[in-house]
Amino acid sequence: MATTRFTLLVQERHWDSYDKFCIHFSEAAKRAAERENDPRLARADVSRSSFDRWMGRKGTFKGTPRHDAYLVLRHMFNMSPERLFEQVEPVPRPSIDFTTKATVPSTLAPEFDDPLAVVAQTHRLTSSNADAPVLMMVTQSITSIVSRYEALGPHQLAGEARVIREMLHGVLGGQQPPRVRAELFRLASQAAGLLGYMAVNAGARFEVVNAYCTEAELLASEIGEVSMQMWASGTRSFGLYYQKRYAEADDAASAGIALDPDNPQAIRLLVNGRSRALARLGDRSGAEAAIGRALDLSDQQLSLPDGLTSCISFDPYSMPRTLANAITTRLSLGDTAEVVAHAEEIEDLVEHSSSDWSRALVGLDVASALLKQNSPEVEHAMALGSKALRVGIGRPIKSVWERAKELYMGAERWHDEPVVGDYADELRSWRAQPQAGPLAEAQHAQVAP
Repeated sequence: MATTRFTLLVQERHWDSYDKFCIHFSEAAKRAAERENDPRLARADVSRSSFDRWMGRKGTFKGTPRHDAYLVLRHMFNMSPERLFEQVEPVPRPSIDFTTKATVPSTLAPEFDDPLAVVAQTHRLTSSNADAPVLMMVTQSITSIVSRYEALGPHQLAGEARVIREMLHGVLGGQQPPRVRAELFRLASQAAGLLGYMAVNAGARFEVVNAYCTEAELLASEIGEVSMQMWASGTRSFGLYYQKRYAEADDAASAGIALDPDNPQAIRLLVNGRSRALARLGDRSGAEAAIGRALDLSDQQLSLPDGLTSCISFDPYSMPRTLANAITTRLSLGDTAEVVAHAEEIEDLVEHSSSDWSRALVGLDVASALLKQNSPEVEHAMALGSKALRVGIGRPIKSVWERAKELYMGAERWHDEPVVGDYADELRSWRAQPQAGPLAEAQHAQVAP
């Protein structure tokens, strides 16, 4: 059956797929541009429909291609297009069996890929839509959010975290080599984790918190990032605690610890997750054991962060941060002397830290302890409570609201005292902030005069 010399040559060279042919045509176009001294030729390309016509897939092709294609094909095959598109009869080309010197059918000869095609395919497999500057930019953005979080709060930074998460999801829809993809999964896990933590502080529904934490856990699990899985479990426990679902909060923290009991992230899970939840459940021995294990694990670490670490940090808990959480546990257990003692131990760090929330939370815990001790110090407690609210105003978060409200409820029996009334006024002002609305459910919103 008659065909064109073009078709036979293309088939013989195994360029008969459109993609392969385009690779070789592009190389020939560059050569033609140089030899014809016409830079415009370097941009010449072939449409799929033109290629199919040249190959005779849409009927017999007569004549020759025009314009740029004519010149490129001449350099591509080293012959004139008139000769290239002549009608010829195909002749089978035998191959030689070098063992027997006999000819064998060409269909038995091994076929290999075109070298340029191999290079192009390898490039596609190792190419990435996320180069080093992109990864560095995202890493720096996440670090910046963590460092600014306690100064600005979730209401100002949640939008920024959402942009990062959405951008990472978009990039992950493309192609990257395994090393880069693993880094993108790690960063996407952190972005989801940040949003989960912010959702707790902003008083969002637990379903929102849980969705972000689940995403963070699954992405971290895919790349074997156990520490991040544990961090996400701790954030889920944190959210359940402020939903007053204490047994579930303990279960979530326990599940995280089970992933790697000796991991430094277990410190947070023990003292922020288990001990506080167990204290609320009335399990003194369990709560004390969790605090003890957290302190022992802290002592075993070769290096922990200094100072009072940011509440949203992905780093392990520092010792002052661990003690600050132990204060809350001791308060729930009614150990008022230990609350005051721990507070004095970290007082200087708290007062000189950049964390207004930590100052507010520790102050509120100490104020509640002063009311619960055998000789209540009402005036001192209310002064500490009012100071704590003034420190935390402007960036309201769920934990400050809950503890401030509990302090007021503890002071209700002294409601005739002027200092209690003053504290109630401070609490109402704090509650009146527009951003504080979602933090308090309707049943908790009332503060008596």
